[in-house]
Amino acid sequence: MTERTGGDDAGEEGRLAVAHWGEHADGGGDRLAWELVRAFDAPFYVGWHDDAIEPDDIDGEQLIDGPLLSRALERGGVLRQFAHLLGWQVASPLRQYDVLVTSGNEPLFYVPPDDQTWVAYVHHTNRRQSDQITEATDGRFTGLKLLLYYAMRVAYDHNTHKPDLFVVNSEVVKRRVVRYWGVPEDKVRVVYPPVETDAYDPEDAETGDYYLTLSRLDWHKDIDGIVEAFNQLDRRLIVAGDGPERERLEAMADDNVEFAGFVPEAEKRELLAGAKAFVFNARDEDFGIAPVEALAAGTPLLGVDEGMTQFQVVPGKNGYRHTRSGSGPSLSETVERFEADGVEWSPTEIAAFADRFSVAAFHDGMRDAVDAAVERARITPSWYESYAESDGGDRDEADSPPTR
Repeated sequence: MTERTGGDDAGEEGRLAVAHWGEHADGGGDRLAWELVRAFDAPFYVGWHDDAIEPDDIDGEQLIDGPLLSRALERGGVLRQFAHLLGWQVASPLRQYDVLVTSGNEPLFYVPPDDQTWVAYVHHTNRRQSDQITEATDGRFTGLKLLLYYAMRVAYDHNTHKPDLFVVNSEVVKRRVVRYWGVPEDKVRVVYPPVETDAYDPEDAETGDYYLTLSRLDWHKDIDGIVEAFNQLDRRLIVAGDGPERERLEAMADDNVEFAGFVPEAEKRELLAGAKAFVFNARDEDFGIAPVEALAAGTPLLGVDEGMTQFQVVPGKNGYRHTRSGSGPSLSETVERFEADGVEWSPTEIAAFADRFSVAAFHDGMRDAVDAAVERARITPSWYESYAESDGGDRDEADSPPTR
């Protein structure tokens, strides 16, 4: 094993730095990037820096600067993408480090010096141009959308081969990186995102008489399906979270469905621990942090049989799976089965299952990944090592080529 690149000296110049695509939402990607900084005690660079959402122990430096690029980053959309394309290619501050760990897709535009080891943590594969292309091109202007997404794939794909090692957040995303980006399988490693499993406890609240779902209320989370199922059931459902779909979802919900909006962490912990079960229905979820938080709170999971969610459910033990189509049990049928049979594991056993997704596991996995990347990046000829390791002879003899 190679020497650890993280640790107390990781932040020294010429050692290791962390770079994140941009602090825009205080979401899972941002929190993962901040945890990378903690894992390696490293300097932190971001494409777009937002001090308002950074934790007190994190001090990021904005990488993409200048009036035009900064304005483009603020505007969002295509302009933001062009700003990232231009801003990441050289990224001069990053070039002084021996090892670079990046978070997000936009840093893949970076063109590193050839002696730098690069580990790229990827959260998804530009899903509108890959596995979600059917949904993304539905409706009007399908032909134009397909042309646009094709052009984006052509422009982007050649940037997906420069890192020494890719790290992804689940086996599901690993398959997508191999399939859609053409990255060799042995160049992709899975390290689950850091979930603060220790922050949740089955004792945070007594189990109540309600089901819970918690997420951003956006189309790909498919809260519609959950609301429709509970409209057919005489069961109480709490929907926590906010987003563009909220008004429409509230209009379609019956009286047994309550919308709590955004909830602070303390209330979130109580809601998770007190729910009879957590319901999750996101479309082919890359990972899914909220279901893991529910499990860490000792709460059974009723999850859709897709994406990473299917593997977070151990049927009958910590929850049950449902399907969107008629090929398996519907969500309403799964709720009724849960009501009748319950689950085998106790809240404590369910919480223990979630520990594989802990912050400590993330730190260990990322440090191992950097070690592996450093080893992959070694270019020392095999014949040279025998001379470098030799302690005999004078300098001229050690430096001379071997005789035939």
